[in-house]
Amino acid sequence: MKEFFRRRLLQPILNILKQGMTPPKLAATIAVGTVIGVIPALGITTVISTAVAARFRLNIAATVLVGYLVQPLQILLALPFIKLGIMWFGLSELRLSIDEIILMFQTDWVNAISQLWVANLVGISAWAILSMPIGVGLYFIALPLFKKFLPVPIVPVNSIDHSQESILLNNIERPI
Repeated sequence: MKEFFRRRLLQPILNILKQGMTPPKLAATIAVGTVIGVIPALGITTVISTAVAARFRLNIAATVLVGYLVQPLQILLALPFIKLGIMWFGLSELRLSIDEIILMFQTDWVNAISQLWVANLVGISAWAILSMPIGVGLYFIALPLFKKFLPVPIVPVNSIDHSQESILLNNIERPI
């Protein structure tokens, strides 16, 4: 069973993450995927992580995969982000238990949507404020690890560009 999970789950993930990426690119991919993967807005992480990965020329599949792997954290951190945003922006405390939310919708569903929209918006704002320092921190934590544990790519001798070699040799000063 252990070998099955290693072969069917872990190895494909590692193969995607190591597709010829340098340690800095891999660290950036992990940091971006993690930070975007925990945004407290369900359903938009794939679009945002794809756009950011394409913009910064990161591995899109790996970035989205990391975002998917941290989705349990997204669900766990949604309420803390919302509560932090409510505290930072000085809004009135929102009742966030399931029973109270159901009661809000039964009483006045338009007001419930309005309150939950504002709560989600301040949660996203709290995430946005914290995302940059956390992303940079993740990058600088992951970078030395990847430099240490990833194999150094071997460049074949035939792939070295020799077109500039003759120009360099002709420009060397020769003693008279």
